[in-house]
Amino acid sequence: MPSETSIANVAMRHLGGNPISSIDENSENARLCKKYFNDAKTTALEEYCWTWAKERAQLAADATAPAFGYDYRYLLPADCISPFWVGKNEVELKPTQPWEVEGDYILTDVEAPIQVVMTCQRTSYARMPQYVAEVIGAQLAVCIAQTRNGSDTSIDRMIAIYDRAVAMGKSKDRRKQNQVQEQQASGFEAAMGV
Repeated sequence: MPSETSIANVAMRHLGGNPISSIDENSENARLCKKYFNDAKTTALEEYCWTWAKERAQLAADATAPAFGYDYRYLLPADCISPFWVGKNEVELKPTQPWEVEGDYILTDVEAPIQVVMTCQRTSYARMPQYVAEVIGAQLAVCIAQTRNGSDTSIDRMIAIYDRAVAMGKSKDRRKQNQVQEQQASGFEAAMGV
């Protein structure tokens, strides 16, 4: 099971640094990991609607409408990092029903309530897949590399490692989602006697 320390050690592995025993230990590597951990996690979770951090919500319209441009605004939950899907009655909004994020709100002309699928902050790592830990660790390595007086090539190398981790993570996450959908479909077919 991943932890902040094990994710920090992913970053140390990429950077060629010594592993840490705890993210709270009194070492330069641990201090850097702790300093940039939340920023790296947020950046990594913004990349994709990871199943581990995915949530659904139904939102009511805010009492105050936008000053112009749209008829309604909807306050996003406080732990929302990024909405990836917006719909109504379980159907995604059409291109003729535009929406955008502005500050902490979704703006649209669609009447309440709306539904949102979003990536949210997580504080527990108990069920985090290792591929998400690898993505966060790779982004943490990018953050740390940018603070060191190294060469641009080391930063570019960390960015390339991060990009590969994201691509592999997305692939694994999609396979995981497809397996769940196939299991649900076969369960439905079995219940229907098909």
